[in-house]
Amino acid sequence: MATPDRILRTLKFPIQYLEIGESMARELGQDIGALYEACGVEVPQPFMPWVTMDGVQMKRSLAHFLSVCPPGTPPVVPFMDHFPLTAHGPVGMLAITSANLGEALQGALRYAPLVMPAFRMHREDVGHALHIIVEPLHDFGEVHHFFTETVVLALTKVLPFLKQPIEGASVHFQHAPLGDAPAYERAFNGQFLFGSAQNKLVIPRSALSIPLIAPSKASHMMMKASLEQQRLARQDTKLVTQDVKAHLRMALQKKRTVTADSLAESLAMSPRTLSRRLQEEGSTVPQLRQEVSLEHAHSLLMETQQSIQQIAEACGFADATSFARAFKRANGHTPSDARDRRTTPHPQQTPT
Repeated sequence: MATPDRILRTLKFPIQYLEIGESMARELGQDIGALYEACGVEVPQPFMPWVTMDGVQMKRSLAHFLSVCPPGTPPVVPFMDHFPLTAHGPVGMLAITSANLGEALQGALRYAPLVMPAFRMHREDVGHALHIIVEPLHDFGEVHHFFTETVVLALTKVLPFLKQPIEGASVHFQHAPLGDAPAYERAFNGQFLFGSAQNKLVIPRSALSIPLIAPSKASHMMMKASLEQQRLARQDTKLVTQDVKAHLRMALQKKRTVTADSLAESLAMSPRTLSRRLQEEGSTVPQLRQEVSLEHAHSLLMETQQSIQQIAEACGFADATSFARAFKRANGHTPSDARDRRTTPHPQQTPT
């Protein structure tokens, strides 16, 4: 069911995303004003980084994009042609000035909520691959799948800035292709899998060390400082919860056990302050530890053939029974049921 407009109106997106529609309109010889009229936004003069539009206006703008996209190809193809990495503002500039792909993705994941509150993104390491999972937090109705495609593929906009291409990357979507499936692969020069268990970008972990063509430590630190100020100013973001989960994910990947005291030290606060801040945000360290473990377990269930016992051990549970109990409590079904429901993605799947 689509998310009600009253909830979508609480989401804030940077107004500069409408510049993508302006670029398309110019190329197609269309009236730029029609875009702003369609989504109910006054043309900002000039575009300023603090000007925003709400989720309903974003939904209407996406519907307008779909209505003007040329026929005969998946709509996301021409859309992404007009989507520069800098459309993300300081987040895009942070990526461009990074030393390597790993640093660029780390910044993108940390600050994504500032520019894309409709989705939650996080990293999972599975074997030799890195999975950037993009989870919708709201349903945007008829434009939802198109919106999801733009968000996942926006992550690939950093690739032209790498000193060497990535081999073995793939893009996964839960939905069926919005048009000719092979057209995605021709346009983006990569493997696309539809009907997958998750929306995500998958790349080899070895690619994280690939340097960017124009890194700048000074510019990178300036963008990071600006974004951190914006992040701290946001009243709708659970900052401590996000930071704790990031530390817990890193510890899980490195097979390290972290205590509440060590987490507090990493975040430059006392254990009591950490507990209080988390309580204010509606969570606790044990709760977040289990959330992170179950998120990683879900990826292992979907992407590997490891046994339930092996996954339980990899995710820090005492045994398969306690893991299965926690998984069912959180998801409403057992790990075995989740694996049985797994669909086999296929790059040539067609819409139904």
